[in-house]
Amino acid sequence: MLMVFIALLALGGGTALLLKGADWFMESATDLARDVGVSVLFVGIVLAGIEPEEMLTAAIASGRGAAGIALGDVIGTNVTIVLAALGLAAVLAPIVLDKTVRAQALIATLAAIPPIIVLYTGFIPRWTGVLLLLLFAGYTGVLLRVDRRALERQAAAEALEGADDDADDDVHPGRAQRVVKTLGGLVAMGVGGPAIVEGAIRFAAAVGLRQSAVGLTIVALGTGAEMLALAVAASRRQQPAILVGGIIGSFAYNLLVTLGLAAVVRPLPVAATVLHVGVPVMIAAHLVLLGLVWRGRLGRTTGALLLVAYAAYVILAVVRG
Repeated sequence: MLMVFIALLALGGGTALLLKGADWFMESATDLARDVGVSVLFVGIVLAGIEPEEMLTAAIASGRGAAGIALGDVIGTNVTIVLAALGLAAVLAPIVLDKTVRAQALIATLAAIPPIIVLYTGFIPRWTGVLLLLLFAGYTGVLLRVDRRALERQAAAEALEGADDDADDDVHPGRAQRVVKTLGGLVAMGVGGPAIVEGAIRFAAAVGLRQSAVGLTIVALGTGAEMLALAVAASRRQQPAILVGGIIGSFAYNLLVTLGLAAVVRPLPVAATVLHVGVPVMIAAHLVLLGLVWRGRLGRTTGALLLVAYAAYVILAVVRG
């Protein structure tokens, strides 16, 4: 009983940190993007997409020989951020995107293909993990070049329309304050994520769940919880681009960096449950994300269906785990 109480306390505290951190991040990220000369979408992809708690969780699990936890963290989180976070955001407020997101989504899709192929080989050696890390460096560089060009085209269009953003400069806080608040939000989310993971693992141990089920569901939900918090904040502030950018970035980051580092720490055998349940659902979730980007809109009904699909995935993973 005491273990369950401690686990629930960690879950509650971690959730509070995640929600506050996401709120801080959303308040400052837009102005920070203007300062450094990149789009809000790029900030979402690079900052919100980078998941240190997922990377550390997978690396530690791999080092301890818990490949099921490590792989489940990678695959399950990607499923969670699309089906649960995106679905939640759409239920709270319909998502509308412009066409500038398409290039980033395509780049992320191309970057995701090699690690998916590697997963289907059934084993990920160290040298493959190194290649995945190098691929992420190239992915980030290409993404920045594409984003710069899109931003230049957007600025030119605004100039032709006579757009003038200078009048808003006085209402924004200073650059240093924006940087501190943005980083503070990321730190709060980074602390809250592991707290949720620890609470979830303790809760799972108390009720007797299996390792494969924990990796694909509870651990993944914990490390992906900041995207759920970001979904709430993005819906409140009507900034869906930064949420979608964060999901796109996190999806690629998990498959390249989190998976790559875990394999470098220790070669990873791919469990049958991960391969037959997690990976196919992850691929389907990514296709849903691409569909949203191309259509440019996701309504409340579709969002609700994504949440139902996530619940079905959790049940399937637990049963097959």
